[in-house]
Amino acid sequence: MIQRRMYRAQLKEGTRDGFVRLLEDTGTRWGRELRRQGMHGGCLFEKEGGLFLYLETAGEEFEWEWPDGCHEMLEIWPGQKSGGRLAVPMLDIYHDGEAEPSKSRSGHTVRERIGSLARLKPEMYGSYVFYHHAKQEETPESFNPTYMIGAHENIIFSYQEQPAPRGEIRATRRTWPAPIAPNNWHEIMQPHFIPWSEGERGPVLWERMNILLDF
Repeated sequence: MIQRRMYRAQLKEGTRDGFVRLLEDTGTRWGRELRRQGMHGGCLFEKEGGLFLYLETAGEEFEWEWPDGCHEMLEIWPGQKSGGRLAVPMLDIYHDGEAEPSKSRSGHTVRERIGSLARLKPEMYGSYVFYHHAKQEETPESFNPTYMIGAHENIIFSYQEQPAPRGEIRATRRTWPAPIAPNNWHEIMQPHFIPWSEGERGPVLWERMNILLDF
């Protein structure tokens, strides 16, 4: 079983172009170092200076560092670590199954790796997690077993691969005295979000990010 991890970081103002150039020079070496530490695969996404990292790793313990030269471009997050942190772990609040490592799924070719970002209303956070936990347990692998949502503060980051891998459902379905996840899922979910903007089809709730690295 792999461990699926999500992290959030923030670039300092005006450093995006330099950060991207540095990754172009060091990304391959960084990927080799992460694989040496037990990483199976991953992606780094960016939106307006926000960085979101998805990693698949072996085992419970996994410590990593940004490539040399990146540190001075990143904001420091306060926390328990001495001197602050340059990335914070995101809470796993939903995963649609227990995916195999993306690089080793037999007979499955990944066409696209998608990272998207949304904002939750703080007062609706508990409700959002409650419904997603119910859906995760009641109907595992009903959408895409690679799909995962991580949360930090009111920001949520989703990762998925397209096309979705198909096969035997391995996760255990759980039942309660009555189902909790609603049938009108999207209608119930919409009030939980702070929209990014208004589009032709209504409020834009999720925005896709740029992919900077694919490990």
